[in-house]
Amino acid sequence: MEPLVLFFETSSVASGLVVGAAMLNETTRARGGNGHYEYAELCSLPLCVQECWELLSSEAFFLLLSNLSGLKLHPLAENNESSDDEDEGDDDDEEEDESGKESERRQERRRKDGMSAACVGEVRRWTRGSYTLVHDCDRREFCLDLLLTIGCSGWQHGSGGFTSYIAYGEDEELLTVNPEDNSLALVYRDIDTLKFVKYVNDRSSSHKDVPGTFYDFSFVYYE
Repeated sequence: MEPLVLFFETSSVASGLVVGAAMLNETTRARGGNGHYEYAELCSLPLCVQECWELLSSEAFFLLLSNLSGLKLHPLAENNESSDDEDEGDDDDEEEDESGKESERRQERRRKDGMSAACVGEVRRWTRGSYTLVHDCDRREFCLDLLLTIGCSGWQHGSGGFTSYIAYGEDEELLTVNPEDNSLALVYRDIDTLKFVKYVNDRSSSHKDVPGTFYDFSFVYYE
């Protein structure tokens, strides 16, 4: 399992997060019970950061993610289901026709109902001592994780702050997503996969730009 990594021009967003750091201090708080990190109230952030949030939660972005991943996050997404070979017998052809008609009916109902997909997101700041935990009560569903990391140029793996994916009930690590400046990672997660962010340790103080600090947009998309 490997993340799909995209690159965005986020210099204005990074500047907005850094400029708004004082405001971020006042409006963020540590998450209790699920780790320790800071997250911002959207209304307190600069306009450029809010616009990035709106993009990641927009209907157009749902459609883009649908076409990239094959998930049904938007009713206008391309149908990636492959059809069976045409060399099947007559009975099979009839079954395929019925199946195709049923698929069309489902798609038509989906168009009438509109979008049923949803997302939840946060703008987070990671500093020394930040981390998240895995709990048995964590929501376990099929979903698509998005991480857009900013301000972590030169970040070292040994400093922590990376997102680790593990199998439920096991210690096996399936995937690690390291903070990479100005990059967006997409990871599809099933019900038997959990994630956590590794503790940001003292090594993060060697960060060359803003010691021990970086930001990310963390979104989860559900069909």
